[in-house]
Amino acid sequence: MLAFFPCVHGGLVGQLARGQAGPAGDGMADDGSAAALEEEFFDDLRRVERLRRRLPSGVRPSLRDLAKGTGRSHNTLDNWLSGKAFPSDGEELVGLIAGIGRAATRAGVAGGVAALLDAGRWRERHAAVNRARLREAEVARQGRQAAVDLAGAEVRARRGAVADPPQRLGAWSAARLRVHPAISGTAAGTSGFVLPRYVSRPHDRQLREALRTAAAGGRAALLVVRGGSCTGKTRTAYEAVRHIPALADWDLVFPRTAASALEVLSAGVFTPRTVLWLDDAHRLLAGPDGETLAAALLSRLSRPGPAIVVATLWDAAFADLTAPPRERTFGSVDPHRQAGELLTGAAAVVRVPAAFGAAELTALDTLGGDPALTAARSSSRDGRITQTLAAGLQLVDRYESADEPPACFARALVTAAMDASRLGWHGPLPDGFLRDAAPGYLDGEQRTAAGPDWFATALDDARVQVQRVAAALEPVPSPGGMGAQPGVSRLADYLDAHGRATREHICPPPSFWSAAADHIRGAGQLARLSREAEARGRHQDAERLAQLAAAAGDFATYAVLAEMRERAGERSGAERLARLAADAGDAGCYAALAWMRERTGDHEGAEHLARMAGQAGNPDALRDLAERREQSGELRGAERLARLAVKAGARDALRTLARGRELIGDHERAERLFALAAEAGSLRAYSALARLRELAGDPQGAEAAARSAADAGHPRTYTALAWMRERAGDHRGAQRLTQLAADAGDRHAFRELSRLRERTAAAADADDG
Repeated sequence: MLAFFPCVHGGLVGQLARGQAGPAGDGMADDGSAAALEEEFFDDLRRVERLRRRLPSGVRPSLRDLAKGTGRSHNTLDNWLSGKAFPSDGEELVGLIAGIGRAATRAGVAGGVAALLDAGRWRERHAAVNRARLREAEVARQGRQAAVDLAGAEVRARRGAVADPPQRLGAWSAARLRVHPAISGTAAGTSGFVLPRYVSRPHDRQLREALRTAAAGGRAALLVVRGGSCTGKTRTAYEAVRHIPALADWDLVFPRTAASALEVLSAGVFTPRTVLWLDDAHRLLAGPDGETLAAALLSRLSRPGPAIVVATLWDAAFADLTAPPRERTFGSVDPHRQAGELLTGAAAVVRVPAAFGAAELTALDTLGGDPALTAARSSSRDGRITQTLAAGLQLVDRYESADEPPACFARALVTAAMDASRLGWHGPLPDGFLRDAAPGYLDGEQRTAAGPDWFATALDDARVQVQRVAAALEPVPSPGGMGAQPGVSRLADYLDAHGRATREHICPPPSFWSAAADHIRGAGQLARLSREAEARGRHQDAERLAQLAAAAGDFATYAVLAEMRERAGERSGAERLARLAADAGDAGCYAALAWMRERTGDHEGAEHLARMAGQAGNPDALRDLAERREQSGELRGAERLARLAVKAGARDALRTLARGRELIGDHERAERLFALAAEAGSLRAYSALARLRELAGDPQGAEAAARSAADAGHPRTYTALAWMRERAGDHRGAQRLTQLAADAGDRHAFRELSRLRERTAAAADADDG
């Protein structure tokens, strides 16, 4: 009977016959892989199915009959027995095997396949496969967990390596995120950090909605909070990030400097589900590393998130960084191109108003119970609550009332700091600068009253905190450690804004410019102050600062001053500065001045400066003036200037004029100019000359131009001429010119020659016919 069922000799039956079925009571060993055990399991299931199908029809159970006893569909049983699906329930499988076993018994073949149909062994084998699956799943889970642990360790290592590592958002206090402390509102005052109750306003709802959207998005997003000084920008951002539940388990990283922010970005610390906090971002973006930082942020914002950059900026700084560049000439660049692109591309820009509105003041009146808010409400003008909270009014009053010695000495230091900040000095102010600049802000009587220690006393006075909150001149934290940087100060924000508003049209005294030249070291700051000095008529100071800027690496300052002098009508001074710029390596300054004079109608002066530019190595002005002369019909002047431009290095200047003549139909002058351009070394002029002569019916002249081009190393002119002959139907002439091009070194001509030969042969056959 076993011979009638050859399928049962393999698998488990074969193993039993050879003593390989495993220990008694255990249908299958557990030490194999799940895949191997499943495959062996499926092999024997397929043997059972072959056994069922070979049973006599009278006793063979159908899958539908077997399905009635298991509660499964006949399709499911078919998938089990064909090895397509692993049975999910071991007892249902045992019931299926038992049903087939009963049919085999009725057919009289059960004895030979008893091991294959042993229900207990199938139960054990099913359990063994499941145990192997669970074991491998656990190993895979442990592997994934190990990978997660390793990635976490790497992230922690990266975070530990940066100067400003991220922390859980909830671990950051308002003071650590640089929210301005408020006045206490009590006569006795309150020690420590005072944070009054927060009054929500319309801009808060706008920012919070933007935060929700960014947190739910799949990309990094920049949210900008802008406003005037001491309007509550940082407090607004602080309250917003704490208000969004989705951010509760996020991290926050707060780099204090542009260098630290670049470190955070390069170290990969700004990961998804992290807030990058850039308080007073204008100080970072307008500084020496600002453009590099802006470019790095743009790169990060293009990658997946969710991740959020929260940046606070002054309104004036936002306007300066995003404003389109002024009218520029010949090679000028936008110094804030990356920062402008970053800010204008923000996902949301929320403006914090300078003052509370009527409805908000009414809501503030109903709060009560907060002495700081009560005091601010009673003493603020025009609804400027936040400024009062940050002691702005007290600082201004202290500053404005310091008329007599010794208070006036501190006021002189603060005024010098105001002028430095509003004229573009970013960064800490050295004590030496304040000391040397101060005398110009005092009259003779005040200076006479100064004692030997006047500066130390004045500096101490300027650093006295008002309402224990803010001082006119504040210490600057050390960037790499504890304490303050020695010998430098920083102007209080509100006094900075106050100085910009009240001293906008006031020129600093001579001592300011002299002190700036003695103490500024950055090329960019020197250049900015040089421009400011020039704009205020301080020409000698401007040139001294420009010289220092050039020595520090900014050679464009001379050119900027030259343009300013030119606009002011001081042409001799403009030319002298242009000469200094050229000596420093910026020959484009001459070209810029030439362009300016041309626009004012001073053609002779424009040509003079254009020649100077050409002699200095910049032929652009000569070429441009030649084109302008040609457009206005001054053909002789245009040709003369174009020849000078060619000598200065603009080899295509004559060819450009020739092309203009050709476009208006002046072929005779165009041909002469193309010939001159070719003689001057313009290879493209040869092709134009050949084309022009060919169209004029001068094939010999056209071929002569092509020959000259080939002799000059440009054999493609032959090829171009061949195409013209081809289109005109002169196939043999085209073939000859293509051969000349190939002989002259045009490696593309062979392909053209082959095609032309085929056409020539076809044309010959047609002629013979």
